Amino acid sequence: MIPRIKVNYNLRELLNSLIVFESSNFKRQALIKSLSQLFETDHVLLTASGRGGLYALLSCLPQKFIVVPAYTCKAVIEAAILAGKTPIFVETEDDGFNMSPHFLENILNSDTILLVTHQFGIPCNINTLLSIARKAGTFVIEDAAASLGSKVDGQLTGNFGDAAFFSFDTTKLLNVPLKAGFVVIHNSALYKHCAAFLDEHSRSMPISRKLKYLVLGCLLVLLESHLLYRAFHSFKFKWRGNFTDDSISRPPILGPFYIDRLAEWQAGIILPQLESMDKIIDTRRRLYSEYIDKLATVKTIFLPPLDLNNDWAPIRFPIRVPKDKMQFYHESVSRGVDYSFSFTFIDSPKDFSISHRLAETVLGLPFYYRLSSSELEHVVEVVKELDLIMQMEQK
Repeated sequence: MIPRIKVNYNLRELLNSLIVFESSNFKRQALIKSLSQLFETDHVLLTASGRGGLYALLSCLPQKFIVVPAYTCKAVIEAAILAGKTPIFVETEDDGFNMSPHFLENILNSDTILLVTHQFGIPCNINTLLSIARKAGTFVIEDAAASLGSKVDGQLTGNFGDAAFFSFDTTKLLNVPLKAGFVVIHNSALYKHCAAFLDEHSRSMPISRKLKYLVLGCLLVLLESHLLYRAFHSFKFKWRGNFTDDSISRPPILGPFYIDRLAEWQAGIILPQLESMDKIIDTRRRLYSEYIDKLATVKTIFLPPLDLNNDWAPIRFPIRVPKDKMQFYHESVSRGVDYSFSFTFIDSPKDFSISHRLAETVLGLPFYYRLSSSELEHVVEVVKELDLIMQMEQK
């Protein structure tokens, strides 16, 4: 079975991490330097995760309300609540995955924070959203967790708002066991405040958690084998009658993804990927384009938008299956293809109909740096076959 994810790192890097000690800070400083050069700023802070970065930012801001996309990761809402902010949801654009500027009327003011998300690495309408926010005196944070390397008009996402947070989660462009992240802050005072907050409220990762994460990382590498992955999928999902680790509700807990520091060994795994980031982005853009071209004839499935300027660094190839997504999923699994689920359970009220329709219809095709040509061709064959079956059922 073709896995829903594959990671960038390998077993040798994981084993080498065993002899990396927290007393050293060389790799973390090198990572900060590289990220600072990439974003042309000295205001970069490493965090335990993307959500941990958002939590730190929000904890250092005085505003009471945060305006968020109605279709977004539950971790965003979790971080906001833990930081003492009240979320205000905004509907998604009609034919996309990001917040619609048309629904911001009379919402923004100086006591709100606007969180603009570049979902799946597909940039939002950042210039319009930023213009509306500036007129209202609203602080803007970019949720760039999924958009490291994506650009708008030649400028990296994360460099538009007042601050931004990024993720090195397993599903992201650059990844490490189990999570890690960083923030970019375009204000010296806020940067110093956040740095002090992280120093006070975070701690070194315990050795027991390091070993746990390394074991999980080894498992992810081994599961690149189609045979092993099928056995894993049967145990993890099929036999248990579920399809994702996400859940309808989860009480906010200030756990390791908020209070751990990005470890020295994690920085050591990220650094080589950062050096190869251009190659990783080029590969993902090629795969994205190939999926678009090879699936252009499907009738019952909606494809994601075109990257017309070759500017994006997508981390998902999200399709929408309007009719019985779960049947489509199970039929695909029986044909040897697994899919990722993105925000099937969202926190916004049901009257945000566009966003809930996305949650009910979106699936992510296998899409990662190490996706082989033969794997891509098999995915395409399965999607086309099921599309034809659905066309016949509609007649």
